[in-house]
Amino acid sequence: MIKSTKINTWVISDGTKGMENQSLAVAKLLGYDYELINYNPPYLLRKIPLIGKFLLTSNILKELNQKPLPKFVITTGKRMAGISIAIRFFFKNKIKTIHIQNPKISRNQFDLLLIPEHDAITGKNIIQTKGALSFFLNQEIQNKKNLTTEKPIIFLMVGGRNKRYNPKSIDYYDLGIKAVKASNLLNAKLIISTSRRTGIKAEKILRSIFSKKLNDFKFYTFNSKNPYPNILQKAQYLIVTSDSVSMVSEMATISTPLFVSFFPQENGKILNFLNNLKDLGIIKKFDGKLFNYNKNNLHTNEKTILKINDFFRL
Repeated sequence: MIKSTKINTWVISDGTKGMENQSLAVAKLLGYDYELINYNPPYLLRKIPLIGKFLLTSNILKELNQKPLPKFVITTGKRMAGISIAIRFFFKNKIKTIHIQNPKISRNQFDLLLIPEHDAITGKNIIQTKGALSFFLNQEIQNKKNLTTEKPIIFLMVGGRNKRYNPKSIDYYDLGIKAVKASNLLNAKLIISTSRRTGIKAEKILRSIFSKKLNDFKFYTFNSKNPYPNILQKAQYLIVTSDSVSMVSEMATISTPLFVSFFPQENGKILNFLNNLKDLGIIKKFDGKLFNYNKNNLHTNEKTILKINDFFRL
């Protein structure tokens, strides 16, 4: 429900979809009209967010100063922390800043931080979330769910290299073979979507396996027309690789069975997060078989907005 026709929220993003979607999730949850503002911070501001205090003559702040001021500005990720700091310092108490993810600098530079609980960071202006926020709601998917497809649809989302590890060719080969096995057992159509982190070599490995062993599949690369999230309205089974907390979190919010394929190197806090979801009955480990189970949904969005409203006394 929209509280006002006035633009009351700025979402500032450099276009990185995973992070932008989390900012949009908060904007939607707040219930205000929002404006998405594209901004690619300069190198130094990305690397040293605190220099945002010294950008008082920057073009972005001059441009923003010409707009009617909103109640909130929302940013996500360390690379966008600097512009949040700059806005807070420039506009003083006129705008409240909400920053998502650990900025790895003092929490006092922000009005409110939303940080995943597996980062184990607490503070009076910190709200812990279980995983990432989802930019769509379960009811938005379920209300449009199409169960009249001729055969089951399996949707596989493939990630790749990140700060923690770089999957090897054998990891993608094993994933491809398991996806083929699951598809053939169910006589299903497999729809694959890769990310910019997957890499060309990995895509070639997966394409080769599916071309040789499957008759019915569709392959989307990160720069082609992505079926996500609309495909969630048709898919009967979801598979996502373990490297992406945001993708796991988003698909954990809907009722469709969710299977996570673990890259061998997964460990530490991300492994703990995934094991916690498994213990809660939200996800299953993918080993080449798919099945229906009594899935519990992740309710991060609903719990987080209640805490945000309480924090700002909305």
